[in-house]
Amino acid sequence: MRIEIVFKTPTASIPINYQYQLCSFIYKRLRHVDRNFGSFLHEKGYKGFKLFTFSQLFFEKSAVRFGSLLLWPARGRWYISSVSEEFIMNFFSSLIQVPQIEIEGTFFPIEQINLLREPNFEGYAEFFVLSPLVVSIPVDRNGKIYHKYLMPGDEEFESTLVKNLVKKYEAFYGEKLDPQLSIEPDWDYIRKRERITKLIDIRGIKIKGTVFPFKARGDSRLIKIGYEAGFGERNSLGFGMVAPLISETPVKKLFDSGTQ
Repeated sequence: MRIEIVFKTPTASIPINYQYQLCSFIYKRLRHVDRNFGSFLHEKGYKGFKLFTFSQLFFEKSAVRFGSLLLWPARGRWYISSVSEEFIMNFFSSLIQVPQIEIEGTFFPIEQINLLREPNFEGYAEFFVLSPLVVSIPVDRNGKIYHKYLMPGDEEFESTLVKNLVKKYEAFYGEKLDPQLSIEPDWDYIRKRERITKLIDIRGIKIKGTVFPFKARGDSRLIKIGYEAGFGERNSLGFGMVAPLISETPVKKLFDSGTQ
């Protein structure tokens, strides 16, 4: 399940890297409605997976200046998604009770909250990303484990991405699943851009994600878990959220223009 939030933007300046603040805002709101569920998700989750994700914020009027994101009076959109209906209903309820988003003391009044209809995946889907997709493998360097970030075309990119989806499915539903899924990046899109990577700073840790459309073929259950919980890693920090490529939402136009 997922929701779309339409909000007003004031004249303000917020951090460019606001993902951690949004993640904290989500947990705060969940605890406000159901302390037990909010604490369970934050401290344990489903075998370590939080199984929710969210998009970047899409502003109608904004600009990057002097290391900050400047905003002017207009509107914005934000998308939140989860496998868990309880998560969506609790978060939805919290926004009805207190209809505003907060980032470091800046408040964004909420105008509208939409519960979005679930697509029907029948073994195939085409997606674009609403937040950078992160795929990595652990690498041992002199006894220390580091994350090696993978790009589309890297040997282990697809297999690592699919294994991650299988683990999420098994964590939530409690049943084994064969990794029957292929991921095909849109190479045309990738070739036309100077770069598809985005480096996001989360409390001093640099995380490298990629932005590109792709096709997913295979088990509909894996496609659905990716759509609901996010593709790749660090979904609960705002990475790996996707939307169907056929979507005609306002944010699709931003993706097509390359201004995402």
